[in-house]
Amino acid sequence: MLQRILNREEHITCNRVFPSCSKLFEAIETDSHPDLVLMDLGLPGMGGVEGIRNLAKVAPDLTVIVLTVFADKEKVIESLDAGAAGYLLKTSKPTDIVRGVQEVFLGGGALSPSVTKMVLGEMRQPSPSGQFDLSVREIEVLELLALDISRKEIADRLDITYRTVTFHLTNIYEKLGVHSQLGALAKAYQAGIL
Repeated sequence: MLQRILNREEHITCNRVFPSCSKLFEAIETDSHPDLVLMDLGLPGMGGVEGIRNLAKVAPDLTVIVLTVFADKEKVIESLDAGAAGYLLKTSKPTDIVRGVQEVFLGGGALSPSVTKMVLGEMRQPSPSGQFDLSVREIEVLELLALDISRKEIADRLDITYRTVTFHLTNIYEKLGVHSQLGALAKAYQAGIL
């Protein structure tokens, strides 16, 4: 049903549904891979979080949004740290799932409302990890990301190129030890950078 709903959207095409991560990886090896994957966490064999980590290695430009029934904090944080660009619950309205996919395509993140509360609560917890040695420009980029501003708008506001914004984000992710925009923001809030 969700596949039909997604395919009705003008700029979204959902060609395949995979019953497991291993089937997705087999398809990536033989076919061109998609731009975005909606990943369940409770998959047989390789779980969703492990799948997200492995996708980051074999297809780093592929974006993953978690779509699952699991609403516990550990799964949310683990998924975002692994590199998920969003975390939506299967109880979400189809229109909210479509909106989340569109937000991620535009360079943002997507979280179900209850997940947002959980992540914000986690961000308010002090981080024991100390300094991350971010540059002034990297902090500026993070501050604008926290305002839900797209990479293109960040480039315009800071009078730098889109490629430079991406370069700064890559450095930020590496320094903070995360794999996604949401993970970077969560870690920056935890550390008191934002």
